[in-house]
Amino acid sequence: MKRRGVFHVSSTASGSRSGLTLLEVIIATAVFLGALSAIMQIFRLGADAEIMTQMDSEAVMRAESLMAELVIGVQPLQSVSGQAFEDGAPRWRYDVQVDSEIEGLLRVSVTVNHVQDGGRVNSTYTLIRLVRDPQVFLDAAMSAGGDE
Repeated sequence: MKRRGVFHVSSTASGSRSGLTLLEVIIATAVFLGALSAIMQIFRLGADAEIMTQMDSEAVMRAESLMAELVIGVQPLQSVSGQAFEDGAPRWRYDVQVDSEIEGLLRVSVTVNHVQDGGRVNSTYTLIRLVRDPQVFLDAAMSAGGDE
């Protein structure tokens, strides 16, 4: 009778192992860092979009407010450029353009800009309205007063 020898087979040779190889750990870490980087980029884009939306909203509110002041006569209806707002916000500037293309009407254009440190404009809004020329009403009142 032949005896067969007993061979001890290691667990790695049989295909079952108890840990990870260094290559698998490195690949898993690289995948994790790539996913983390993509997620952080998405958060940064969202934060930038939020800031731009707030600035655009403030530009609209400032333009509407300035236009109301021009229409009711608080501010004179004349063209100005690069003016700072009176509330002390140094980065917000406005331009007013007044044109009289049609007799009795004025085309008033208000442009509000937010300027960064380098002089770059990062938010702008332009509002255009047709306004009755107040001088027409003054002339009519003066001629009606002179007839009496």
